[in-house]
Amino acid sequence: MSLVKTVATVGGWTLVYRLSSFVRDILQARYLGAGMFADVFALAFKFANILRKIFAEGAFNASFLPIFSNTLKDKGEEEARKLASQTFTWLVLFISFLMILCLIFFREIMSVYCSGFEPGSEKSEHLVVIGRICSSYIGASFLVALFGGILNTFNRFAMPAAVQVVLNLSVIVALLMGPLLFPSVAYTMAWATFFAGFIQLAILWINVHCCGMKVWFNFSPVMDGVKTFFKKLVSGAIGAGVWQLNVVIDFSVLTLLPTGSATYFYLTDHVNQFPIGILGIAFSTALLPPLTRAIHANDKESAQKQMGLGLLFAFVFTLPAAVILMLLSEPITGAIYGHGKFTAENVTAAAPALTAFAFGLPSYMMTKVFSTTFFAHKDTRTPLIGGMISIISNLLFILLLVPYMKHVGVALATSLSAWCNGLYLIFKLKSLGTVKIEKSVILDCVKQVVVSAVMLLSIYGMNIFAKSYYIQGGGLRNKAVISVVGISILIFFVVGKILGIFKFLQDVKTLK
Repeated sequence: MSLVKTVATVGGWTLVYRLSSFVRDILQARYLGAGMFADVFALAFKFANILRKIFAEGAFNASFLPIFSNTLKDKGEEEARKLASQTFTWLVLFISFLMILCLIFFREIMSVYCSGFEPGSEKSEHLVVIGRICSSYIGASFLVALFGGILNTFNRFAMPAAVQVVLNLSVIVALLMGPLLFPSVAYTMAWATFFAGFIQLAILWINVHCCGMKVWFNFSPVMDGVKTFFKKLVSGAIGAGVWQLNVVIDFSVLTLLPTGSATYFYLTDHVNQFPIGILGIAFSTALLPPLTRAIHANDKESAQKQMGLGLLFAFVFTLPAAVILMLLSEPITGAIYGHGKFTAENVTAAAPALTAFAFGLPSYMMTKVFSTTFFAHKDTRTPLIGGMISIISNLLFILLLVPYMKHVGVALATSLSAWCNGLYLIFKLKSLGTVKIEKSVILDCVKQVVVSAVMLLSIYGMNIFAKSYYIQGGGLRNKAVISVVGISILIFFVVGKILGIFKFLQDVKTLK
């Protein structure tokens, strides 16, 4: 499959996933509002995602894919099938052990993760039950990652990318079904999350069998590749756990704040993550491979060009997105979530958190560009130090801001710590010796800032006329938001075209 087709496939399904996530969040806000059950589900669901990102996402793929791919290439399908089956077997045993421990000690884990909840309180008890249900989803996620990796190795990217939508569809159906026999729709959503994992697993297992790789239990003597995989998985999970510390800290602090804080943070973060998710996938798929090849070939000129393209690619989309989200945070929050039980007061409380998140939007993508550059040089130490700086600075900013800004302070601390990480990586870039930020790239970045500033002024001016429509809410507000966003994007494109900030996209198209 060609690079362009791969990007289109993965990026297209990622877009569908993000859009369905929006629908899920909209319905969640409508039916749960920002009360106790909304906070409990947000905390439980986020905890399950933390575990998934530590074990069943990046660390898993980085550990399994190279071993399986090399075995398939060097030893053939039969040995690769044996490796996959043994990995499946020991993963099931490992997952079972991990889930049993998690379920037994879940109350103690929650007492640390949600230290602001009083033990034995109604909120705490609902959290334990819903959290146990959601966390069981992690077991299926391991095997979903295994089968998805096998399919990717056979250049079958569509189904692993598409199957992630199942989770959102399951939760959406649960939201529409209502609480059923449970005390809240949050319980229905939790069970939908649980079953979604096994539906995903069944779909991918069938697809793996259809491509001739029949994976099942295999208790024969363990292959060296399986041992290597588990060693790498554990070390990778430890590294990934460090990166998730910020999330744990954020949500632990949110449990100390008034009811609704976790929901405001959770929902507005999802809006902010939309451009990050789409652009992050596009960047990783399109720009990481040629950058890595150039560095490994010691082609300094090409490597420098690839990194410059990555930086321009990151800024040309995230700068205008940040401007739009910051200046239109309240009408956008209202248009997306301001329905049903999510009241106008909830919208007013949540919107400043979106502004705070959006401030850090360019830094997230900038950090991804520079981290990728260091990883391509096989330098994992510098990004790790950057991550530690991010964690420490996040904690310090939380201590400074939360007493005055509550949940908004947590969001702003997240953004400021991301900027600290990005600036550190820029400072350390010269230590690589092979790449540097060229003056032409800096000039193009300045042009992008100028174009974004023009768009900022135009939105500020349009807001003066649109404010009355924002206040009225409903369809008038939504039409006003769409109009202002559409016109501002058009202004950005026209002014950007005049200043030539999109020329680099021609070079991106030629990447192989």
